Parts: sequence; structure tokens; C-alpha cells
Amino acid sequence: DVARDIRSLGANVELLPHGVDLQRFTSTAPCANGVLRLLAVGRLVEKKGFDFLIAALAGVKVPFTLTIVGEGPERERLRQLIILNNLENRVVFFGSATHAELPRMYGEADVVVVPSVQDRSGDRDGLPNVLLEAMASGRPVVASDVGGIASAIADNENGLLVPPGDPVALGDAIQRLSQSKTLRERLGHNARRRVERDYEVGQCCERFHRLLT
Repeated sequence: DVARDIRSLGANVELLPHGVDLQRFTSTAPCANGVLRLLAVGRLVEKKGFDFLIAALAGVKVPFTLTIVGEGPERERLRQLIILNNLENRVVFFGSATHAELPRMYGEADVVVVPSVQDRSGDRDGLPNVLLEAMASGRPVVASDVGGIASAIADNENGLLVPPGDPVALGDAIQRLSQSKTLRERLGHNARRRVERDYEVGQCCERFHRLLT
């Protein structure tokens, strides 16, 4: 979205995505157990929008669990929101995870949620690593339409996009995915195909090298 703004001013801009390692993050079939397993990964800071995710889950009527991976200054505030919404038995803070642990965690999830927002200082995500990693893992993603996220996610094609900071829309999207295994599988399959085509890290590095040389 920033590149688009710069182009509108007449500048010549070449946009190169950072890419994802498709050998590390592989597509596997989740093991269904009747409970929708949600995963959110990121620093516990305002722009990640985890407070809106907790608010959204307060209205979700299907059995679910949420694992939040990451640490940060918002942890205590988020913990209080979880208690306020009676979600203590459904939401777990995993803490920090290593890069080696993340592929397994994506593989154990049914849906990955990326509820990013623009914070009060104007900071926002570009194209989050978690988004490309989840897509590479063949997981359906529910994500906010903010920053560069829509450059990788086409709504209802390889993921679901919702307005940033809208817990009702976020909850509705999660509910929709919970009700259709077919939809989850289609979005996850298309997500993997998209990163294979446009975001494989070796190809992205080659494009960067060609630009420099």
C-alpha cells in the first residue's frame, strides 16, 4: 500500500516481497477433534490487534481454543480482557516460540488469525511473516485488510479479509470457517499455491539479486 502511494506521486518503485521458506513450512492436514483450534502469532503490542480478537471470540458460539504465541507489553491487558470475557478455559498464552517450533504449531491449527490494526501512533504491519508462514503451511487465514496484507490474501479465494478493528466481522469470519471444513480446505490449498507462485524465498532472493545487478 505504501508502494502504491509512492507510485501515485510519479516515482518508479519496484516492490520485492521478503518470501517464506517452503521447505520449513509445509502443508499438512490438521487432525480434527471437534474443537476449532485457532492460532495467533506476534508480539503482544497494540498493532497486532489481539484485543479485537479476544472481543470477537466472546461472541463465537462454537467450541474453540486459541493459542497466542508471543510476548510483549500488552500481555497483562490482554489477560484481563480474557478474564472479563470468561475465556480463561479457551485462550492460552504460549509465550515466545522458536523458529523451529513454529511449523509444528501451524500444523496443529485449524485456522490462523492475523487481526492487525493501525495503532494510535500510526504504526501498522506491512506483510507479516506469520501470514506467509500460515499460508505456506496450508492453513486458512482470517486477516485484517490493513497494510500490505491484501497483497497476499484475496478475500474468499485464499483467505478471509475483514475490516481492521471490527470484532463482529472477525467473529463472523471465524464462525463461518468453523462451519465448513470444505471452505477451510479450499482456502488453505489456495494459500499454499499462492506462496509457491509468488513468495518462495529463493525466487524472492533471485529477484532482489537481479534488481541490484
